Amino acid sequence: MDSTILAGIIGAVGTIIGALFARSDLFDKIIIKSSIDRITGDWISSWIEKENGNETIRKEIFHITKQKDSKIYGYITMESEPGKKWDLYGDFDNHFLRLFWHPSKAANNKLFRDYGCYFFERKGEGFKGYAVGFDYSTSEVEVYQHDLKQVKGD
Repeated sequence: MDSTILAGIIGAVGTIIGALFARSDLFDKIIIKSSIDRITGDWISSWIEKENGNETIRKEIFHITKQKDSKIYGYITMESEPGKKWDLYGDFDNHFLRLFWHPSKAANNKLFRDYGCYFFERKGEGFKGYAVGFDYSTSEVEVYQHDLKQVKGD
């Protein structure tokens, strides 16, 4: 076989393999799969809101229902907002946890608008970070510092 044809075949096969890695999570599965800690389960996120000089501790529960390698999926609920539910997705690399939220189609309240993102850094067994999002009640983008701790079983 002519060496130029062989080089062309090798180049074509390399291009196809490169395209497959670029267009799928295959590369992540091979490289990252065994090195990402599992964080599925329920987590309590808490923060302090200040209004008229008063501080209120607010809480929500992250229900991380699925983790596929570094990808995270779940939903958020709040006891103080029973009709609302947010879908949650993002990624985790054992140090940083980046998540996005938006109103869930499964929420009882179909009219609320609340979108944003979290950026957490792992600190011991929990996470510390920030939430940045659009607050539907004030019609403003707001930033809050959050603590995220896993709910421990009894």
